[in-house]
Amino acid sequence: MSDLPLNPDCFLCDYKNHNVLHCAAHETIERINEGKDFTIFPRGKNLVTAGVKADGFFFIKTGLVRSYVQLASGKEQTLRLSGPGDWVGFRDCISDSISHHNVVAVEDTHACYITGALIDALVKDDSNFQKEVFRQMAKEWREMEEHVVSLGTKQVHEKLAEILIVLDNAQGRKNHVELKVTRDVLATFIGTKTETLVRALSDLKAREFISVDKNRIDILNRDALYSLSKIA
Repeated sequence: MSDLPLNPDCFLCDYKNHNVLHCAAHETIERINEGKDFTIFPRGKNLVTAGVKADGFFFIKTGLVRSYVQLASGKEQTLRLSGPGDWVGFRDCISDSISHHNVVAVEDTHACYITGALIDALVKDDSNFQKEVFRQMAKEWREMEEHVVSLGTKQVHEKLAEILIVLDNAQGRKNHVELKVTRDVLATFIGTKTETLVRALSDLKAREFISVDKNRIDILNRDALYSLSKIA
């Protein structure tokens, strides 16, 4: 675990210019800085639990989390993987509703917690912040829609290429991915069976798009993965 301060300063955050804070008034950032809580979630710990009312949301500072729903069959359907700079539980918090999905730490995760009451007050007081909050909500909806479309229209190889790029971006764009989830979980994210996923990994390896060593996947041809994934 990294030695982060007990309550990191929002003004010094690496992601301040890449989320809704980038256009917020100085006073708004001060109020978030003073009102937020900072938590460390060990791997396997839930940040959000389905069926529980969302009174706030989390901003991921380091780590990786997985959002998923439990299907009637007992299986899990992965909805999203989120990393540093992402917010989770935001939509349910803003809409003042019960969470319909779980969010679990895939690896040790540092996250700031912001209450819905604080955001409601800031939205009323800072018009620029309000606009960015709505943009954030729209971004989440668009990503969910794109994922649903992807599940229905893309082939397994295309979806696998897409998720490898997403994971690499979430882990700092280093052209290698440390798989923090099992292949079973990865298969649920792209909507296929585990054995089909394993065959697709082998095929991308044979094409020399990637190399695979246990839980590490090196991206050898990023352009080819982008082309295969059909990411806009």
